[in-house]
Amino acid sequence: MKAVVFEQTGEARDVLAFRDIPAPSPGPGELLVAVESSPVHPADFGFVRGTYRVRPVFPQVAGLSGAGRVVAVGVGAAFAVGARVAFRFPGAWAELAVVPSERAFEVPQGIATDLAAQFVVNPITAWGLLEMARAKAGEWIALSAASSSVAALVSALAEDRGLRVVGIARSGSLAELAGFVHGVAESEADLADRVRAITGGEGLSALIDCVGGPLVSTLFPALRPGATIVAYGTLSPEPALVKNATLVYSNLTWQGFGIDRWFQSLTASELARMTEALWSGIRSGRLPLPVQARLALPDFAEGLRAAVAGGPGKVIITTAGA
Repeated sequence: MKAVVFEQTGEARDVLAFRDIPAPSPGPGELLVAVESSPVHPADFGFVRGTYRVRPVFPQVAGLSGAGRVVAVGVGAAFAVGARVAFRFPGAWAELAVVPSERAFEVPQGIATDLAAQFVVNPITAWGLLEMARAKAGEWIALSAASSSVAALVSALAEDRGLRVVGIARSGSLAELAGFVHGVAESEADLADRVRAITGGEGLSALIDCVGGPLVSTLFPALRPGATIVAYGTLSPEPALVKNATLVYSNLTWQGFGIDRWFQSLTASELARMTEALWSGIRSGRLPLPVQARLALPDFAEGLRAAVAGGPGKVIITTAGA
């Protein structure tokens, strides 16, 4: 079968290659999926570099998530041949991928494959971030890197929960914050005072942060006592400086989000509630999952360049033309 493979860690442009490899077979509890669509996420580049929490095993097929149709199953697998599934498991940038049953989700009818392929990362991340933030209806939360795809999803889900949202972005990204009633620039003078003023003096119940570094340090005065900071990105390489007194006297909670560990903590009822709400939001268009470009598997390098350049929506790698 055709696949995008790497034999060593490094920059994607240097170590990835499109070539023929033996087709895999599913073991007990596993699915063999004919992959149709796979979005390019920042984690995919980290996986290739060897800096992501999931480490490659060489020779390694690239790509951490996708969607397609089950073409074979192992003993005890939870899906039938012919089922449409979305999955998050290494090896998605190939014509065929072996996926453990527990890492796959059945795709409801009426959901396009390009949208289904995005389900397992950004929508679930957005849901998990809000769950960890623990903000209640009527309270204020803030999102850093607010022009990002995850922030747009968090904002939509937050509004459904009756939360009020402040988007914080680089000044050059403010034009992309049209969907936010309240959007401010990171560089704005007295940023914490500006954010607190937006909240009418209440302060933030939660900061969902993709940046880190000095931005978080700047925003501590905008937090109300008992607030929660949820960190899920590492855009700033600099440390966030804070005194213990700030955490103790304001009774703050500061925690990191990892999708795999959070997902494993869900009960069956929590999982069912999440999947029902997210698929419903995707079907209705309430949850934004724009597609920037679709590139066939042999043209993966062009797709990676498009993803690095950025733009509205995800770049999708497809098996068309493989």
